Amino acid sequence: MPKLAMALPGAAWRHAVGGVLLLPALCLATDVRVVAVTPGRSADVVIERGAPVTIEVGETVEGVKLLRADALGAVLSVDGITKTLPLVGDRASVGDTATSGSVTLVADARGQFFTSGTVNGRSMHFVVDTGATLTTLSRADARRIGLDFRRGTPIRTTTANGVANGWRMSLDSVRVGDTTVRDVDAIVVDNDTLPVGLLGMSFLDRFDMHRQGSTLVLRRRR
Repeated sequence: MPKLAMALPGAAWRHAVGGVLLLPALCLATDVRVVAVTPGRSADVVIERGAPVTIEVGETVEGVKLLRADALGAVLSVDGITKTLPLVGDRASVGDTATSGSVTLVADARGQFFTSGTVNGRSMHFVVDTGATLTTLSRADARRIGLDFRRGTPIRTTTANGVANGWRMSLDSVRVGDTTVRDVDAIVVDNDTLPVGLLGMSFLDRFDMHRQGSTLVLRRRR
């Protein structure tokens, strides 16, 4: 008995095959936005509506590789596909204007609270330090995120490693979780010994802090 076959017109067949091949790409498409650039060096990228992360040229983060950055935007390889993305001028579109809410942090094995965040929209890694009057950054981190710290006020400060020189300045914004605090007093210490930024009381004073066991909850004061 002859076998029966369902025939499709040529155009319909091509559309059907094309749709099947396109389906995985649509399902796996990664949402990427460029929110800041340092031409020739790096770009700040928001991946899947997360916090902005700084990617150096040639570096790959979460499947996103920065190929080139200029004043207009960046060329990225996203899941193996090359894309040219413009610079997003409106940071509000990626949620950077949030000014209220709460942040929940969990202590590490040594009881310290580490968290990722941003300073002026550039990625930073912090440790909560209630003993630090000012939020504190190393000279290396300040340079990486583009702070013109030498225009700040020169000061001397006492740290866990002794007396250090630095520059006092105001940060336009510090963001942790979904909460952004504006005009945060900070110091950039004149050395590179700090492995992470210190999230000091100039930021923490804007919150009510509640600790229970290994959990710390920061609730923004309205």
